[in-house]
Amino acid sequence: MNYQLFSKSILIIFSFFTLYSCNPRDRAEIQKSVSVFDINQGRASILQGNQKFMKSFTAGDSVAVAGSYANDASILPAQSKEIAGRDEVIHYISLMMRQGVKNFTLETKNIWGDSSLLAEEGVYELADSLGNSLDKGKYIVLWTPEGGNWKMFRDIWTSDLPYPALLPNREEPEQ
Repeated sequence: MNYQLFSKSILIIFSFFTLYSCNPRDRAEIQKSVSVFDINQGRASILQGNQKFMKSFTAGDSVAVAGSYANDASILPAQSKEIAGRDEVIHYISLMMRQGVKNFTLETKNIWGDSSLLAEEGVYELADSLGNSLDKGKYIVLWTPEGGNWKMFRDIWTSDLPYPALLPNREEPEQ
């Protein structure tokens, strides 16, 4: 019985000594290095992902573009239903391409978040094969880690171009 008490006492003393043998500055550095998320690494990954997205879109590769999205991703376009899941994303992207969108340009303005979720804010422009602008506006994308890479989890944008049905001074139909 005394041997067990003695062993426990030694273990407690050893743990206490190990935990507090570092000076406070070293402890703070260790805690900081373990707990700090490097937003610059996240930013670099997102910017690289956007480059791949734009290059794949220009190449007309809807499957590669959809590969930028997480398996459970949703696209939330204006004036349209939610596009959910990889198969729907591939279909939606290929439909955009068939309708004449050949270039999808993204410009990141801001990125913030932590190791579990990053938010990207930016502007976009869609153009046809001749470089004529088809649409432009702003977007927010939520990114999540998946398989060791950051993938788009939620993607929503809004056009800067006026929507004809919402224009002011539009004549009301006669009743």
